[in-house]
Amino acid sequence: MGPEMTALPDLLEDTTPALSALAERPSGLFVDFDGTISRLAPTPDEAVASPRAVRSLELLSGKLAVVCVLSGRRARDIRDKVGLSGLLYSGNHGSESIDGDTHSVSPIAQQYADAIESLLQDLRELADVDGMIWEHKGSSAAVHYRATPDPGSARSRLASALEEVGASGLQTFWGKMILEIRPAIGLHKGHAIRTVVEERGLKGAVFLGDDSTDVDGMEALADLSRRGHVHGCGVAVVDEGTPPALLDAANYRLDGVDGVEDLLERLCESL
Repeated sequence: MGPEMTALPDLLEDTTPALSALAERPSGLFVDFDGTISRLAPTPDEAVASPRAVRSLELLSGKLAVVCVLSGRRARDIRDKVGLSGLLYSGNHGSESIDGDTHSVSPIAQQYADAIESLLQDLRELADVDGMIWEHKGSSAAVHYRATPDPGSARSRLASALEEVGASGLQTFWGKMILEIRPAIGLHKGHAIRTVVEERGLKGAVFLGDDSTDVDGMEALADLSRRGHVHGCGVAVVDEGTPPALLDAANYRLDGVDGVEDLLERLCESL
């Protein structure tokens, strides 16, 4: 673990900051899926929610105003993988959500579906290699290259192709062996957290995330905290691939999914 990661306090050494935030009622817990409550897998379909984390989230949903799972995945995908009906699911980087029986999708984000598909086709023609997974999710997309023979080379091919074709009206982000694509309209995990905080009137919030697309969530929570709107606690879930920007934006760290499982169980015991 590098010096940047160790500079952040380990939340398991003293869980008081998270407990203090969640004691401000009403309060909410926000968690990313891949790499946070699910260990990274060779393909998106192979990812499995941690049974320990799911049990804790179920218990916490009865103690907190909201427990929300945020992801770049489709909202239905994360709901099916987590398997709990009492949670809020925010998918496609905040452009859709499932709350009980209500499934909401941003009509503005949907308008970019054709542009996203066109970009994927152009990139695939230039950069496709064995093991690369091309995922069009409607209002966002992802190119996974973890399962390619040489992920470093696959990333370079994608980067060169992206530079050649451009991405007008779209934003691209490099994560852990993944290229994320979404509309440049301000819909992201930070927007999702702001919306839930405001609509639910939350006074406290904790957010756990592990990758580059979680930076927006950390920054939004930090801004809400600075403005006095909420008592926030941003937690980076770290491993060897943790982006430096996430460490800069977070207040505390946990070491991998194991750390998340331990924290969630402690929260269940203490709240």
